[in-house]
Amino acid sequence: MASSWDDLRATLGSLADAFGNQAVKELEAEGEVGANAARELAGAIAGEPRGAGRRAAEAAWARLQDGVGWTTPAWRECYVIGQLREATEAGEDAESAEDAAADDEKGTGGEGREGTRGALLKRAMLAVDMAHIMGGPGEIVQRFGRAIETLVRRDREGDAKDVAKDEVLIPDVVPSRAAVRIDPAHALERAEGITTKEFKRNYFNPDKPVCLGNIGGAWPAVAKWRDLGWMARAHGHRNVPLEVGAYDDAANWKEEVMLLSSFIDEYLMPGLAKELSGVDEGKSRRIAYLAQHQLFEQIPDLLGDFDNPAVCDVAGGVQRVNAWIGTAGTVTPCHFDSYDNLLGQVAGYKFVRLYSEDDSPFLYRHQGAWAENRSWPAEAGDDSNPGESTNGHTSDISGGTGDGARVSMGKPRRDAQGNISRVDVEHPDLAKFPLFSKAKHMDVVLAPGEFVYIPARCWHYVRALTTSVSLNFLF
Repeated sequence: MASSWDDLRATLGSLADAFGNQAVKELEAEGEVGANAARELAGAIAGEPRGAGRRAAEAAWARLQDGVGWTTPAWRECYVIGQLREATEAGEDAESAEDAAADDEKGTGGEGREGTRGALLKRAMLAVDMAHIMGGPGEIVQRFGRAIETLVRRDREGDAKDVAKDEVLIPDVVPSRAAVRIDPAHALERAEGITTKEFKRNYFNPDKPVCLGNIGGAWPAVAKWRDLGWMARAHGHRNVPLEVGAYDDAANWKEEVMLLSSFIDEYLMPGLAKELSGVDEGKSRRIAYLAQHQLFEQIPDLLGDFDNPAVCDVAGGVQRVNAWIGTAGTVTPCHFDSYDNLLGQVAGYKFVRLYSEDDSPFLYRHQGAWAENRSWPAEAGDDSNPGESTNGHTSDISGGTGDGARVSMGKPRRDAQGNISRVDVEHPDLAKFPLFSKAKHMDVVLAPGEFVYIPARCWHYVRALTTSVSLNFLF
């Protein structure tokens, strides 16, 4: 793979020319802390001394935690370039260790460093994934990911214990205890088998939400992604960002980055087992959510398992696709977005409640701190805002680097963005929010293959009834 590493070093050089060298200059103007980061970033760009990439990423990560944050894009650029340099060095070292182990098996003097190779591969993969998660340019980060993936897959081929996972299917029915009764008077309109032209005329142009029925049922994803065992076998070595804990449990809610295999083993599998056995976990349910993540930029192999729905072409085509994977009980609080949205169910079931933009006066839009306004309990002084992403992280490992260890993103400050309702729409406090009684909702339960069109500025609330995999297409 010598040519591959040469290509990656050339890519790092292009990043330096594009913004890295300028980032060094900007960081030098940020005091002693910035000057230290600039020095390490310059080393990462030059490729020497070894380890400068890791130290540059650590310096940027520390800055993110120190209460000041990333005051200039140069800090993010420092972090991304640092992680990509770290991935390159760890990947090269892993390949050298692999060659040494092969030589040792042949009796040609290799050192047989198999354990070292595994740790190096985990470190390289984590560096690539963190570069993606923290905003690295998708297509460029993918180049590094493909190089590391080649080594990882080669390493895993001979290690059955790492890839053996039995088939574990997300149920194709909603357990009776989790079922939601839809009042016919509030049922969202359904439109089966309509053309793109009909969709544009009847729903898109008038900004009218609708369930589009089973337009994704033939996707390979509907069968493949339903199997958690397959997901663990195929992609369990990748690291993904999670929201851990119930959205209304501010004291225990946190963000973490962990291996996809750990997410499956620790959260999805146990939750699914209890669903299948009929156990009602209630408040004891362990909740985790891969929410609104550009998983398909991170793992482009998954793109072959689905198609962009044709109806998205009415507005120039799909701009972004997000993945949503989580346990039963995950919730997206009632909010609106500034873009048109097509939410599709791949596996499991979700309950969706919608309100038109005309109902905005009754939904008590945020104007201040979340804790002061939301209708569910919160710890005093907490202003966590579920449903909105943040970069205000803390970490218990240095800089999001390491050998594949879990990265704690802490319990970040999440300021209200002005697009979230203060009302818990399934259990409203009408004494606190009396006008909410005037809001007219529309409900639907999404089954695998089904989609709901959510127009821009249409309020919507989503709760997973089962273990669930969803996509949303922004257009």
